[in-house]
Parts: sequence; C-alpha cells; structure tokens
Amino acid sequence: MTVPPAEIPGLVSLVGVDRALARLLKSRLRPVLAVETLDDQNSLFLHMEGGGLPVDAVVLGMALEEPVRVAQRIHVHDKHIPILILSRPADCDQLKRTLMFSPFLGNEVTPWPTDEPDGLPAILRQAAERRRLRIRYQNALSSAQIRLEKLPLLQPEASHYLDQLLDHAPIGVVTVDPAGAILTLNRQAQDTLRVAERGALGRLLGDLFPIAERQRLCALLTRCASHGPRPGPEVFEFHSANGTPRFVETGCTPLTYRTGQRGIMLIMQDVTDRIRAERERCRAEKELRLHATVLRGFHEISSDRSLTLEEKLNRLLKLGCEQFGLPIGILSQVNGDIFRVLDSVGGEGLFPVGGTRELRQTYCGGTVLSNEPVALEHAGASEWRDHPSYTRGGLEAYIGVRVQVENELYGTLCFASPSPRPKPFSSADREILKLMSQWVGSELRRERADAHMRKLSGALEQAADAVIITDRGRFIEYVNPAFETLTGYRKEEVIGQKTYFLRSGLHDDKFYDELWQVIGTGGVYRGVLINRKKDGSLYHEMKTISPLKDDQGRVTHFISTGHDITELVRAEEQDRLHRAELAHVARLSTLGEMTSGLAHELNQPLCAITTYAQTALRVLTGPDGSAERARYGLEQVVRQAELAGEIFRRLRHFARKGDMNRRRVCLKEVIQEVAGFIHADAQQSGVRVELAVARNLPRVLADPIQIEQVLLNLARNAMDAMAGVEEPRRQLLIKARRQGIRGVRMEIHDRGRGCPQEVADRLFEPFFTTKPDGLGIGLGISQSIIEAHNGRLWLEGNSDQGATFCFTLPGDEDQAHAIRSCD
Repeated sequence: MTVPPAEIPGLVSLVGVDRALARLLKSRLRPVLAVETLDDQNSLFLHMEGGGLPVDAVVLGMALEEPVRVAQRIHVHDKHIPILILSRPADCDQLKRTLMFSPFLGNEVTPWPTDEPDGLPAILRQAAERRRLRIRYQNALSSAQIRLEKLPLLQPEASHYLDQLLDHAPIGVVTVDPAGAILTLNRQAQDTLRVAERGALGRLLGDLFPIAERQRLCALLTRCASHGPRPGPEVFEFHSANGTPRFVETGCTPLTYRTGQRGIMLIMQDVTDRIRAERERCRAEKELRLHATVLRGFHEISSDRSLTLEEKLNRLLKLGCEQFGLPIGILSQVNGDIFRVLDSVGGEGLFPVGGTRELRQTYCGGTVLSNEPVALEHAGASEWRDHPSYTRGGLEAYIGVRVQVENELYGTLCFASPSPRPKPFSSADREILKLMSQWVGSELRRERADAHMRKLSGALEQAADAVIITDRGRFIEYVNPAFETLTGYRKEEVIGQKTYFLRSGLHDDKFYDELWQVIGTGGVYRGVLINRKKDGSLYHEMKTISPLKDDQGRVTHFISTGHDITELVRAEEQDRLHRAELAHVARLSTLGEMTSGLAHELNQPLCAITTYAQTALRVLTGPDGSAERARYGLEQVVRQAELAGEIFRRLRHFARKGDMNRRRVCLKEVIQEVAGFIHADAQQSGVRVELAVARNLPRVLADPIQIEQVLLNLARNAMDAMAGVEEPRRQLLIKARRQGIRGVRMEIHDRGRGCPQEVADRLFEPFFTTKPDGLGIGLGISQSIIEAHNGRLWLEGNSDQGATFCFTLPGDEDQAHAIRSCD
C-alpha cells in the first residue's frame, strides 16, 4: 500500500559527521525525520542528482576540507536547502564572515559550534519544516504558473552557471577584506597557493606568499583599495618543495558585497611555462648572437682561399681564446696514450707545437672519454684539484672536447687558463666548442679526402689501363692518357661525346643492349669488346664497366677500364690451333695403335663379301643355277659392304681435322660409339667391356668427337694396363651417372696392377709416357679437352687391384628450366 505523500518522513543528510553525533541525531529526530549518513560529498551529489528522496536538510561535518564549496554546490542544485556547517567554537565567527561574503550561497547556511550538539536536533526539525512548507508553497505557485503558461521556476538561475564556471575555471579567484584576510577562494586558487579551504579562510593572504614577495603584494592591494587607476597584474615568484621556481601572475580589482562592505578580488594564474619560455627565448637569442659571431668567424676563416689548413686552424684557436676568455688554445692528436700538440696559441712555453705528453697527465685524458665537452672554471675548488694538469701545470680553467674524423677519435680541441674563470661556462659555450670541433673534424676530413683524391687522380693519370668516366647519359667526362695512347683519340676530341665512335660494327645492337642492361641496373660488366681505333684498325679490349652510385644508391656515373689484349687473343688462337693439331695427331696415333684390331674388324666383312660373291658366281654359272640363291648371296655382299663402309665412316669421322663443334650431346650414344671402336681390340686382348649408364642422363654441351677421343684414350690405356694380368681378371667398366643437377660424371675402371706413385704424379705431363712406342700426349690432350669443356679430369683410384680415371662435364646451361634426358 502506497504511503500518502503527507506521511512520508523528511530526510536529513549527514556528510562527514562523526559517528557519535550521527547516533544522537538519529535517536532524537525519529520518526519525524529520517537520517542518512554519507562518507563524502560525492555520495550526496549522486543522491541529489539521481532523483532520490528529496533532502530537507544537510549537516556538513568537520571531516570535510572545503565545507563552503560543498555548500555552494548544494545551493547550485537547490538554494533553499538548509545547511548547517559544524565548526570549532573559535572558528565560528570567521566562518560566519566567510559565508556572508561568499557568492552563490543562499540564506539557509548556518555555522554551528561542535560544543552545542543538544540544540542541533531542534534546529534541524525547524529547518526541515521550513523546507517542506516552502516546497508546498512553490508547488502551488508552480501549478498556478503552469496554468498561466509561465514556467519561470523551471529555468535555471544564472548563479548556478556562474558557480560552476568559477569552480572549474583554470584561474584562481580569491576574495579578501580590506585588511587582506581571505574570505573565499576557489579550487584553482587553493592549488596555486598550496593550501586547503579550511586552512586558508580568515588568514592573511600575504602569509601564503614567499617572504620576499609580501611587500610587493601589500603594495598591490593598497593601490587597488585606493581610488586611483586600477593597477596592472604583477608576477610573483614561488618556490616548490624541491626548489623549482613557480611564477604566478596576480591581478586585483575592488569589490563591493551585497552587505555593502568592500573588499578585493584577486585573479591568480600560473604563468610558469610562459616565464620559462620567455627566459628560454632570451637565452636562445643570446646564444644565437654568440653562434652568429662564431659562424661569421668560421666563414671568414674557411672562405679565405689564401690560407693553408695550418693557418686556418691557428686562426680558429685565436677565435676560441677570444670567445671563451681563456689565453691558451690547443689542438692535439691522440695516439693511444700519447698526447701530441699539433698547434697551440698562447701556451707555447707549456705546450710547444710537436711536444708530447702522456694523455693521463692532461685534462684531455678525461675529455676523450666523454661525448660532451668537459669544463672546469676553478680546478682548485673541484674534484680535479689533484690532477697533474693542476698540481704541475697550474691550469685552473679548462674547456675541451674530442675531435672526431670519420666517426673515429682524432684528438682534442681545448682552451685553458692558469687563472680561474670568473663565471661558469654556459650551455652556449659548450655548443660553440662542439661546433668548433665539428668544423675542425670536417676540415681535417676534407684535407684527408683531398689528399686521397690527389692520389686517385695521379693513379688514374698514370694507370696503364685505359679509363673512361661517363655521366648517366653515357657522355664522356674524363679519359686518361692510356686511353689516348690506345685509341689514338685526343682528350679534347672525345670529352662530351658518347663512346659510339669506338664501335667496330662486329657486335650487334642486342650485344650492346644486354651490356647496358647489366650496368644500368647497378651490375658490373666484364667481357671482351672488339673496338676500332682512330686509324681504323681493330683491337680486342678486356673491358670492365662499373656504375658509380651516390649515398642514396642512385647511379650517377659509369667508369670503364680496359686494356689491349689483341696480342693475347692472337696467341690464344695460335694456341688453340696448335692444340687442335696435337689432338688430331693424337687421334691418328690412336688409330695407328688400333691398326691390328681395325684390320681384323675390316677383314671379316671383306672375307664375307668374297665368299658370298664366289657363291653367287657359281650359282649363276651352274647348270641348275637359281636366281633366288644368287639374289640372296648378292644381298649379303651388299650388307657386308655397308658394314665395312660404316667402319670406314667411323674412322674418317674420328680422324677428321676441324674446329671444336659444340652441341647438345647424349653421352650414352658417345659411350656406345666408343665401345664399338674398341670392340675388336678388346676381343683380341681378352678384355670384357661393361657399360653402366644411368637412366635419365642429362645432355651436355660438348664436341662429341673430342669426348670420344677422351673416352677412347682412357679406355685403351685401361686395356694396356691389364695386358700383364690373368685373363679372368681383365675387365673394363665404363660408368656414367649424374653429377649435381645437370652435370655428368664419367668413370673408367680397370683391374690392372695400377701404377707407382712417382708415375701417377706425372701422368698428365706432356710427352711423359711409360709405353715404348707412345707419344706421351694422350692424357695431356684429354685433360685440355675436358678443361676446355669446363670440366675436370683426374685419377681417383690407384692400387694393385686397378685404377679409376674420372672426369666431369657440366650440363647444358640452355636446359636450366627444362632438363631433358637422353634415354
């Protein structure tokens, strides 16, 4: 059952009230008033703004730091809520005064001394009753005004907005009476003055200012209270607990309260950041002027082309002595633990040029260990007082910095004085010294680079190779004397031209396109070019063309070096022809050694031809001659003649003389061809020949005749090696298998007695042989053939049980993406 509104008890909220008083009030106020105890003001505000049971009265206890501000916020919500603020009896009068001058407070705020708890329940009952009566009256007026279509009670009061604005303003607001006692202060003012509301109310404002600033504050308040012009704001300096200065700009204006009394309102704003920025700006301007002076001096020194590097460095030392007010300037070089004076100003007696000392005996021993300058204004009054530079050298003031060249320690730049420096070194002094050090480092680096470039230039000018440097557009910018000697063109004729005038016409456009494709993408081209001299003669040039790149990796120039290899090419051609002759002689020699076997192989078809021809003649001349039998005999004659012809074709093909003709070759066919060659000799020698060719053997790019020559030579050597062993042991094995992805490995095994080590070490020497009638060129020719095919030939196994010769051939490079086998 719903309780009628008239019977709902009133509500009193206790905020920050101690428990004993809360129990007393609950026992005295029931059942007329309900009492709720809240720990803090936030719970009260949530209750009031959440639409709960209306609050008829509020008691603010001693636990609250800012009771006046809490009361202001309650009255922002409803200015007619009765509020009692508990206070010590001694503070009640001051609190009444504060409430009198506090803005945004209604008349229902009353201080109550804590020593009179017995009278508090009656006051609360009366206040709650007045509150409830006022609400009933307001409801009646609101109903009437609604009927008149006027709703002024629903409009928020301006004081509510002003209170919210003042409480959340980013500036401090303080009101004081004419004597300077604090009447009110907002939250920002409390933060600025580092004080709570209870501790500030009633105190003199000057007590919260630093002692050094109180006189200025008093003068400001006096001028504001007078009838003269309004004084402008002034900046006061405060110090925090850690000693960091704070700056507060304070302005004031006279104020008249609703009671007719006068006072002063002060506006306080923390301007620390602004003051610091202003001071930083002033400091930066001063440093900028100092930097400008030094830079002007740098410019005058560095731009004077009549000065040598030594003269420039000497002037820099003098400039530093003037800048820092120190009489001695030193530029040193540090090598390990040795300090050597490169140049000095004002300290020739203590630091002669070229003189050396131990690094640890100088202040610079500490400087080289630091990335920042080391500065001493008075060494005798610091931890450096026991340092040898002070105890022996008597140097009181010092500032020095390390000098780096290409990110490596070079030495130090320092300035010193036997007298203490009257003022400390500033950050600007340190920055200027670092700037000087960087300038010295850059000058030394430039001098080193210039010396290096002079060496490079001299090397290019005196190089035996022809050198051409072009820009990215291929226009010639430089040629050296060797180029002029090689081509016959003078430097003046080719600078600014492209290198097309050197082309011989023997290379097509595709060749040059591929060349520029390589170097245009950052690669290096190496190869042989056939060019034309100024007189029209051709020459072969071993050419290297490299791109030159900048720091961002972009190609800016191309440099070409080359030398004439025309004579070398001719010699290689003569050598190639000579090797071809030797190979031909070796093949003829092999055929000569195979004469007996070949005669036997040819004798069989010849004898068969004779027999079949005689038989055919007898059949044709006989009385009972049969044409069919004669025809069969003649067919056999033709067949044996073709067999003999094939033998002669094979001999002629093997013995022919010609250039290397490389093509894609199936080694299985080559092996079978060689096996046919040695078949007759193997039968006569009692040697069994076995072939072991792997499936899917890749094709190779080779000259089949030359590979046949190698295999035939190795096979005949193997058969010769087995001449002295028993016949069951005579076995020749020829194996072929893959080597890597596309390569082929060949192995020729025999079961002879091997060869002594001293013979094995000389097998591939030209004209070395163990055969009485041998030439000694077979293995040498075989090795040169295999190496010309980019392969390798070697003796792998050698023992009294036999020997194994191996050679490898690389695969057909054109079949990198589609490997074909020869099965």
